[in-house]
Amino acid sequence: MRFGAACLLLVALALPAGADAHTRSQSYSSWQARGDTLAAVFQVDARRVTQLDDTATWDTLQPLLAHHLGETVSVTQSGKACRAAPPRPLAAARGELRVELDWTCPRTLAEAPATVGVDAFFEVSPSHVHYARVAGDDGEAVEHLVTAGARSFTVGGAAPAAPTDFAAFFRLGLEHVLSGVDHLAFVVALVLLAGGWGRAAWAATGFTIGHSLTLALVATGWLAPNERAIEALIGYTVACAAAEALVLRTAWPGRGAWAGAVLVAAVPLAAKVAGHSALPWPVVTGLVAFAACGWALGAETSRRHAPLLAGVFGLAHGAGFAGALLALEIPRDRLLTALVAFNLGVEAAQLIALAVLAAIAWAGMRLPAAARRNALDATATGLVALGVYWYLARALSLA
Repeated sequence: MRFGAACLLLVALALPAGADAHTRSQSYSSWQARGDTLAAVFQVDARRVTQLDDTATWDTLQPLLAHHLGETVSVTQSGKACRAAPPRPLAAARGELRVELDWTCPRTLAEAPATVGVDAFFEVSPSHVHYARVAGDDGEAVEHLVTAGARSFTVGGAAPAAPTDFAAFFRLGLEHVLSGVDHLAFVVALVLLAGGWGRAAWAATGFTIGHSLTLALVATGWLAPNERAIEALIGYTVACAAAEALVLRTAWPGRGAWAGAVLVAAVPLAAKVAGHSALPWPVVTGLVAFAACGWALGAETSRRHAPLLAGVFGLAHGAGFAGALLALEIPRDRLLTALVAFNLGVEAAQLIALAVLAAIAWAGMRLPAAARRNALDATATGLVALGVYWYLARALSLA
């Protein structure tokens, strides 16, 4: 199959992948425990509620959410269900939905703790994350992280509840990467660009330094990046790394990948002039300048400097990682623990991804050389198509 036809086919296959592949499914709740009652206000992005019924309209989204929460959120005490009041929709900011839930238990929560079960959204989004903040009679607040593997938490009891633990945020970092299609795509592109496992290890180190830096700066408030711009840049990093790898594997001109990068970067510039770009001017002009400067390097130089290039691209991914933490509105006194644990989870996920790629490469050694070459070329081509689609869809407000 010719290269051009292959690109068209892979672009068509890429379209259902979704331009917001890096954005997690998340929800939040604020709880108040008083005597024998437990009240909660759930908040979720309206787009997430459409996962429950793709035929729902704006007028039916809030009743749909209220019904879903009534069916999937439970409170029990000593093995017996606490009495639930009907869910009550509340006013919310534009694009969000809020619902209030109340339970009355047989005994006070100080005498007997209650177990809260949260199954909301996991059936339609296994990677969903729910963040719950619980305030007691004494005013002290405790945070709980609910994931597919840990869907319940305890409220009340004689002993004070432990704050959100290290393992919970480690698991969040792990799941964030392993469920982020575009980040995994970048790891694959980075390995292809490096061209060897030794250089790939150094590239992974550079990427770690880059994303750790912006993850810390954004999470601590030193940087406040534009979310849409970060999502677009993540797609751009996938396209650039994969294109460079493809140039090195084919007979393309040495600067073909960067020529393509300049063209891709110029699209939102033209769109910005026409008033259709979602990216701010500094991002658009900086991106075009980066692509133009990179064009002067050539593919072989890019391979030799893969760790440095990975570090630069890691800056964008780190800001994307930070968004997952900032969305949870973690108290400042717990942020350092969350930051370290989350970052370690990200690194563990990267190691898992690299181990899987190494296993696939080892298994592929049994294939004929021509088959291995074609498989690698097809993989790089597919990643270019995915990266370009993610980048343009996010940069031009198509998602």
